[in-house]
Amino acid sequence: MTEPLQPTHLDQRDPAMDGVRDIRDEADREIDAYDDRAGLVLLMPEDRWADFLRLTGATAQAQDGGKGESDETTYRGVIFRKAAVTAVVAQEGF
Repeated sequence: MTEPLQPTHLDQRDPAMDGVRDIRDEADREIDAYDDRAGLVLLMPEDRWADFLRLTGATAQAQDGGKGESDETTYRGVIFRKAAVTAVVAQEGF
């Protein structure tokens, strides 16, 4: 199978993420893409959540006042939420 010359909807790789070492690096790049971070909420893939917490040293908290699973944390002044997504994305887009 040949590779497309330009990224397409079938191409799973994001050219902006070339050289990303780990999920923390991916999160850092996403944060850096925003000039105004006030109120910014980024969604983190569920399957990478534990690695993100381990690499950042962040502590997760439950969104529902402690009754549910720990699925939210703050890192570099930005709220991250564990979500059913495939990449780190802004919550606004959903």
